[in-house]
Amino acid sequence: MSGARAVFVDRDGVVNELVSDPPESSLSMQDVSLIPGAAEALKRLASAGWLLIGVSNQPAAAKGIVALEELEGVQAHLLELLTAEGVRFDDFRICWHHPEGVVPALSGACRCRKPAPGMLLDAAFELGIDLAGSWMVGDTDADILASEAAGCRGVLVENERSAHKRDGRGRPDAVVPDLEAAADVILHIR
Repeated sequence: MSGARAVFVDRDGVVNELVSDPPESSLSMQDVSLIPGAAEALKRLASAGWLLIGVSNQPAAAKGIVALEELEGVQAHLLELLTAEGVRFDDFRICWHHPEGVVPALSGACRCRKPAPGMLLDAAFELGIDLAGSWMVGDTDADILASEAAGCRGVLVENERSAHKRDGRGRPDAVVPDLEAAADVILHIR
């Protein structure tokens, strides 16, 4: 699989809806709902031969807000919803850490928490992904900065609910309103 092309996809605000106020990740399975059109966009990318790699920061357990098992349940439920829509990720990586966490096993600096590129680099190494030929799609500066650090192109989804996580630090190759438009960009720029 050497030289495979991948689309790294952030989860919350790109694939599934953000919840609460201020908008954040789902903390319970009942809160998980797909963004309209997201599953179809992922299917189009996979059908065109792109590997789908999920990469998501999920620090709520590290912060002591919710148990890690609950967050794992949220992830499993999201994957079930996607499977029901005919979508299967080739890999999905989650960073459970936070530098200011209160749970010792999940606290402190790590190389996987975006904007660090660890999740992208590890997936590329393990799956033989050509990072220069790959894309990262996300809705925050951290996503775009991770794409830059990993050496792949980046698409910023301007989800209005995640605007508080953007201040223009990253330089995306494209800015779009949603994952459907991101798929259009990726499929038309080789």
